[in-house]
Order: sequence, then C-alpha cells, then structure tokens
Amino acid sequence: MGKKTGFAAVVIGAFLLVLAVLAKTYAYDQLAVVPLDQESTTVSKTAEGKDASYLNVAAPSGPVIESGPLESRRVVVGQVEAGKDASDELDKDVAVWDTLSYTAPPGTPAEEALSGTRDVVPFDRHTGETVRWAGAKTESTGVEIEPFSFFGNYFKFPFNTQKESLDFWDGSLKKAVPAKYEGTDELEGLTVYKFVQTIEPTKIAEQQVPGNLVGMPEASTVVADRMYGNVRTLWVEPETGVIIKGQEAQLATLDVDGETRATITDAELAYDDETVKATVDEYKTKASLLGMVRTTIPLVGAILGGLLIIAGALLLLRGRRDGDDSTPKHTSSDEDSPAEPSTAKA
Repeated sequence: MGKKTGFAAVVIGAFLLVLAVLAKTYAYDQLAVVPLDQESTTVSKTAEGKDASYLNVAAPSGPVIESGPLESRRVVVGQVEAGKDASDELDKDVAVWDTLSYTAPPGTPAEEALSGTRDVVPFDRHTGETVRWAGAKTESTGVEIEPFSFFGNYFKFPFNTQKESLDFWDGSLKKAVPAKYEGTDELEGLTVYKFVQTIEPTKIAEQQVPGNLVGMPEASTVVADRMYGNVRTLWVEPETGVIIKGQEAQLATLDVDGETRATITDAELAYDDETVKATVDEYKTKASLLGMVRTTIPLVGAILGGLLIIAGALLLLRGRRDGDDSTPKHTSSDEDSPAEPSTAKA
C-alpha cells in the first residue's frame, strides 16, 4: 500500500511541477495577448454642473467661445487583415486598431463635432507599445498624414503593469509623454493603478483668427499661438493593462505676443459611469484568470508538486526497507539436527 501511495504522490507531484512550468512559460504568453478583432466604444462627459468652455468655429455669426456640457466618444475597431499584414512585415505580434474620437455637445452627430481625430495605430499585442509600420496614419480636421509614426503606448498599458512611469501618446502634441504612477485605487470592486500625465501649456500651432476673438477688434485677422495643456489621469487594471477609467482636464488658449488673449478650451471630461462599469464587467474575470496563471498556479504547483515528490519518495524508500525486513530467514528444525550419541549402559 505504501509503495502505491508513494508512486502516485511522485507522479502527481511531477505533473504539478510540469503544470507550473507550462503556466509560466507557455499558457501565460498565450493568454496575455491583445485580440486582433476589437470593437468598443467609450464615452466621456463633463461632470454634472461643471460646464466646459469651448470654441465653436461653425457658429452662424463666426467663431465664438461658448459654454455648456460636452461629450467625447471614442470608437475602436480592430483591423484584422491589417494586423496580420503588419505582423508578417515586422515579424512580431502586431494588432492594428482604427479609432475615431470626437468631442461635441451631447447629441451632436459625429460629422458636426467640434473636433475629431481618426488614427490607425499598429501596436505590440503583448506590451501595448506602438510600432512603426507603413500603414499607420492620422487624420484631424480633414488633414491626413500617411504614413505616420506613433510612439509610446496608445490604447492600453502592458500586461502585468508595473508601478512605474510609462510613455503614453498624446494626440495634440503628437508625441508620447510620461504618465507617472501615483497610487492604487479601487473602481467597482476592482484594484487599479492610478497614472497621471501632466502636460504643461505648450505651443502646438499658429493660426489666423478673427481679431475680435482675441480682444483685438481693430484687426480683421490676427496670427495667434495655439497653446495646449492637459492633466490626463488613467486608472489601469494591472493584470490586463486595460484602462478602466480615463479623465482629462484640458486647457487651450490663444496667445498673442506671449499674452493669453482667449481661452478656447477649458474642460474636464471623464468616462461616464456606464463606460466604467461595462469595462469592469468585461475585464474583471480576465484579470483574475491572468493573475492565477501568472502567479498562483506556478507558485502553488511548484510548492505542492515539490512536497508531493518528497513525500512520495520517502514512502517508496520506507516501503523498500519494510520489504527487506520481512524477508523469511532460514531456521534449523529438530529433524535437521544431527542425532546425539547413544548413552545406553551395558
């Protein structure tokens, strides 16, 4: 019985050790990968009672600064064939996602939005970091650039996100800026890392504007510097690297000769509650599974497997010793003993 139990323990222990190694070296890599075919929509809104200021260039009387609630939508669609082409050309796992973002007062059609951007972005399916590929492009206010190079992370953070700064893409600057880890929070019962990307006011363009827009009615048009600043806060689920909630506090001004003459954007928009909840519902189970495969299964498998192998080996050794002790020994019987000499008297 001891030998059978010991053998079974060794076999099961070896299986658990192999499972631990495969979970760490193979299964995790198969699970921690971004899909090629993605479809999602996120909605950001100004908080109730906190109207935004914004420039409406399509107003009937000409460009004018207005105030009111704003809504920003981002629609993401995975380009499967483009992802396969990029993977073949670059010899690595690449996804290509097409994203359209636009901002407008709630209920405004996309074609009438205050601003809009469409990007075709190639990125590494494991790290989330953008890659350089000829099919990448960006289009804003009708101006398209192709090919175009993105840098840093765009849609998400890496799987197994660490508590350290990471370069994240900013579409207004057209470059990546560090997003700094600033703590751990909880959203809808899910643990998330908080990253903050601070962009100080920066000149991003020169543009001709009506003089009365910048307080210079004596001039029909004025060349003004368009300044842009932002504080972007991202709450990231660390196992998947998915952004559970995003928030932006944007400030854009028109400056003339180094002096701010008009504020054309002053808005704080954040994912609405429905977007946050839907994202948590989609990724909570995936995060738990990835965590188990990355840490729990390798750790438990290694410890339990090692203990079972040791216990099984001890049982097998004990069984061998017990078998040696129970071997029958040869003993002499009376019949085998030689006859004693006769002592009969004469």
